[in-house]
Amino acid sequence: MARVVFWWCIIVLVNKAKTTDNKFLKKLSAWWQYVLGHEFLLALLSVAIIVCLTVGLGLQRDKITIPNPWTPAHYLSEPNNHLSFLASWDGRGYISIATNGYSPGLTNYFPLYPLLTHIVHTVIGSGLYSALLVSWASLVGAAYFYIKIIKKYFKVNDNIEALKGLALFLLYPTGIFLIAAYTESVFAFVSLAAIYFALKRRYLLTGVFALLATASHINGLLTLALVLMILYEEHEKLINIFKTLIIGLLGIVGYMIYLRVKFHNALEFVTQQRKLHGWLQHSLFSELSHINLLEYLFALAVIITMIYWWPRRKSFAIYSGLYLLIPIIGGTIGGFSRYTLMVFPLQFMIFDVFRKKSFGYGIVLAIMAIGWAFFTIGFSGGWIG
Repeated sequence: MARVVFWWCIIVLVNKAKTTDNKFLKKLSAWWQYVLGHEFLLALLSVAIIVCLTVGLGLQRDKITIPNPWTPAHYLSEPNNHLSFLASWDGRGYISIATNGYSPGLTNYFPLYPLLTHIVHTVIGSGLYSALLVSWASLVGAAYFYIKIIKKYFKVNDNIEALKGLALFLLYPTGIFLIAAYTESVFAFVSLAAIYFALKRRYLLTGVFALLATASHINGLLTLALVLMILYEEHEKLINIFKTLIIGLLGIVGYMIYLRVKFHNALEFVTQQRKLHGWLQHSLFSELSHINLLEYLFALAVIITMIYWWPRRKSFAIYSGLYLLIPIIGGTIGGFSRYTLMVFPLQFMIFDVFRKKSFGYGIVLAIMAIGWAFFTIGFSGGWIG
């Protein structure tokens, strides 16, 4: 049905263009200029396009790859829903929390995303649609603040150039997790908002969004560390930086209090991460022989990012380096490629290096788009999670 509607829209637009001479094209051009003049509309349009591309590619997955036969890799609660491929792996857990509440085996999933999904679910019957609406709406917010950061930090006035930066984020190889029923889009939204307001020295708003970041993912602590460093670099008063720290910690502290009351263990999320994913169970060095080559490449990209930003902005370099501690402390590098999606300085670095090199930028974007298609197909088939 979705494909029929898509092609019907294309046919209508083509016929409209043919039958109205240049009037339609002039209106289209005027509409495009209007969108370009409004950052939120540009973010909205960009997200709409990437969602359509993702859904279109995902619906073709059976023609490209054989689905993973392992049942737990797939979302089966709504078997007739054609978008169920967007809730594979962790998506099942988030939707289960949103519809049925927490159980001991799901406490490693932080609460903000399932809470928002639960609120939407009170209006929409489908847990999957509720989760996807939260993801897509949050991605619009993330894209908006991404544009704002590009324009603020790199002193860009042209929205077209800002759009070039945004494309590197939306087409990041593991960008499928921004579209799926995962917490990544919510985490990106609140983290980018916190970074933007830190650059603006709006410490209270920085703290509020950092609070939401620590309530959406354990890596929110890294976001909090980043914005504190940015505030220091922007010469904010130490007392205000301390206030931001206290406010930002309330997200994870609130979740720990909830876990202490319900499960009698404030660190239940750590316990479940160890049980389910083997975190802290062994040394990373014992796992090196089992690491996928792609994980090495993503780790190398993060190391290059650290080196690039150290003489330019140390907060970006340190933040990137903190992500390397995740596999070192956890003892496993599984999922590291997904984590690097939130290493925003990596994408900022690529933008900074190639934004004035049209050919180089095009090559890099094409490579990233190929990687994005690979991960999207793999996730849709239940092979990547």
